[in-house]
Amino acid sequence: MIIRMRTEHSTTLLTHLRQRQDVESAAILFAEALPTETGHILVVKQVIPWPEDGYTHRSIDRLQLDPILITRVLKPARDQGWSVITVHSHPGCDDAWFSQADDAGDSRLMPALHCQIPDVPHGSMVITGTGKIAARLFTPTSEPHSAELVVVGRTIEVLTPLSVSDGADRDHRQRLALGPYGMACLHRATIGIVGLGGIGSEVAKTLSHLGVGTLVLVDGDVVEESNLPRIVGATPDDVEAQTPKVRVAERYSSLIKSRSRLRPISHDIQHAISAVRSCDLVISCVDKHTPRALLNRISYQEYIPVIDTGIAFRVDNDGHLTGDAGRVVVVGPGRPCLACWGHINPDALREESLSLEDHSALSGDGYIRGARVRQPAVMSFNAVIANWAVIEVLRLIAGFSDNLGVERIMFSFSTATAKQNALPSGGICRICCSHGGPPTPQVRPT
Repeated sequence: MIIRMRTEHSTTLLTHLRQRQDVESAAILFAEALPTETGHILVVKQVIPWPEDGYTHRSIDRLQLDPILITRVLKPARDQGWSVITVHSHPGCDDAWFSQADDAGDSRLMPALHCQIPDVPHGSMVITGTGKIAARLFTPTSEPHSAELVVVGRTIEVLTPLSVSDGADRDHRQRLALGPYGMACLHRATIGIVGLGGIGSEVAKTLSHLGVGTLVLVDGDVVEESNLPRIVGATPDDVEAQTPKVRVAERYSSLIKSRSRLRPISHDIQHAISAVRSCDLVISCVDKHTPRALLNRISYQEYIPVIDTGIAFRVDNDGHLTGDAGRVVVVGPGRPCLACWGHINPDALREESLSLEDHSALSGDGYIRGARVRQPAVMSFNAVIANWAVIEVLRLIAGFSDNLGVERIMFSFSTATAKQNALPSGGICRICCSHGGPPTPQVRPT
């Protein structure tokens, strides 16, 4: 199980718990429990630092919270059906672990929480004075499960311990570039690829070679003859067999004996939400506005960075190239969204929702300009965009580069140029709330 929070949550929590080193301190997290195919993801919505006068006992090795205050503070969680995670510090410890007193307290508190707020996990967390963290989650019918704490901002950071290997193996050359910890982060990561066409198949190929822990592949289309020049691993037999594009990527990964675990989903994004929300980040390789808009909104609601990719060409009536552009845009908490960048068009969203009959009728009446036509695509251009998207994966997950400011980079293949862009701060977007993600309301116990 995973507990996912924004950087602002983490800063608030750790600052509060480290203020006092002479006694234990406490906080409470409220989180939305989102079901996935592999268990719940808990998305932290509120951080409540416990007030100084809210303890009935407080010392260097034990604390007890005021039960009347607990009842009052938990009301929003009961109303929303949110998970509750208690957090306290162990200021005198180097390693994070749950004491017998912690076990005894959870044995009483967790059943009470499940009675008040059923059908969702609840949990507890310990943070030491040195910043080490242990977390666990409880369900009504099982023993406690250890949980990962993932902080999402300009990077994706796992605060709970990771298994780091220095062994010489097939990853040795990658480890020289990314370091043992960077490779460990890649090996535990779950990355989604939505759209397994020209760009998406290149992304899947590269991430398979990197050995990313789990790849969630989402695409409802099958291989067509026009796909053969640009989908990695596709063959003429796949055209005849109408092989799903996700199966082609799965086959390639198996062929190279990648250490990645693949979860192919031969459906569109609307039918793969539970799988997508289990991902640490998603690479969007779609060519329509509807799935792009959906991923954009999920990114801020569920704290999943999205790397959006795209290529556009302009061709005149004689077939001559008049313009080209490729892009890689990183969106998510702390960054401007695709709507801020102008990459989501409301008119295009409306047109994509129309049936073929309605689209044809409105086109004939002049209400819609253009038609549903295929766009130019060349494998070498796709590879440039795909590999830059993977570089952003390494920046977000593996700690590659101290430059964390990449938000959008634009390519022109004809002029051999690349330009990094940034949007000015200010303004209000109802999706990303001025780049910071949805605001976190604070509950102040009194």
